[in-house]
Amino acid sequence: MLPRRCAVAVAGLIALAPALVACGGDTGVAVGDVVPARDDAQFSGAGNESIVALPIGSLEITLGKPTDKLSADDTRQAEAIDAPDGGTFVPITWQYDASSFGRYADFIDTEATPDVDLIADGATYRIPPPDDSGTGSTSFYVVVGGPGKDPSLKIDFDGVTQTVDLTTGDRDAGAAEALYDLPSPKTKRTDCTGAIEYGRKLVGSSTFTCSVTRPVRLPYAGDAWAEDGQGWLAVTVRTTLGRWNEVAKDLKSGGVYYATGVVGSFRLGDVEAAQAYQDNGETTCPSTTSGSCTTEFHVIFPVGDKAPKKLRIEQDYTLLLTSAWGTGTDTEQNLDLPVTATTTLK
Repeated sequence: MLPRRCAVAVAGLIALAPALVACGGDTGVAVGDVVPARDDAQFSGAGNESIVALPIGSLEITLGKPTDKLSADDTRQAEAIDAPDGGTFVPITWQYDASSFGRYADFIDTEATPDVDLIADGATYRIPPPDDSGTGSTSFYVVVGGPGKDPSLKIDFDGVTQTVDLTTGDRDAGAAEALYDLPSPKTKRTDCTGAIEYGRKLVGSSTFTCSVTRPVRLPYAGDAWAEDGQGWLAVTVRTTLGRWNEVAKDLKSGGVYYATGVVGSFRLGDVEAAQAYQDNGETTCPSTTSGSCTTEFHVIFPVGDKAPKKLRIEQDYTLLLTSAWGTGTDTEQNLDLPVTATTTLK
């Protein structure tokens, strides 16, 4: 039977205090406890390194040298402690790679966090997941019940499990293997205003513009892994509608309108978008300076080995009258304007 746990958990780690020394014998810690290290990056660059890619970023892991004694300089609370009889402290530093963390975050909308188990000497120990802020590293010691032989991590993210040998860095990514082959995000945009249809009669020149990023295939998007034999195709669509001129039915009056809102829908060939996330940081509708309506959507489609190329973008604008002209009385205060753009993905 494992020793009784008697330390106090703080944010998933154990905060050592002098009062704990007398708890559980002479050690103050029990097998399975996690003890914060003195420095955030205590073992970085001084141990065996491994990388595990997750949908929310690449996790960099460093394994330090296992030990059965910690000095006051080793622990966050500056307390020297010994491992329980026959036990060992397994030191780990980890953090998400700042250069890759969240590089496809625009297409991710999940509250899932990884479940992480340390496996050593054939036993399994659940440890708190890494900080998901993408900044800084965390160092800690896991108290195991043996010499800490052949340590590995088993990391489950939303039902898909990977394992990594912390000594060699060898990993079994399973269904997550495609995460390791992802290219850099496609930032170049192509114009998609070649074929536009308006749901109302256009008066004058068009002020509608449209651009789309190059597509990328992802194994995880939204809040789910792609089904077997499928993937998620993701693109970002940006549209802008400026002023809209309208002539009343009586032909004696008309008005100038600006969009106050838009609802977007998207189709790839015959496939409806599974998700479309409006990027509030890149959306200005209406603009207080120009009166235009700019929106950006991050869109994902379920696709098989071969994905359709034809992208159909449907934007439904709500228009508000800002100025009127003429002597007629048929000028409407509000209009609904559907706009459809069709383009071929490259």
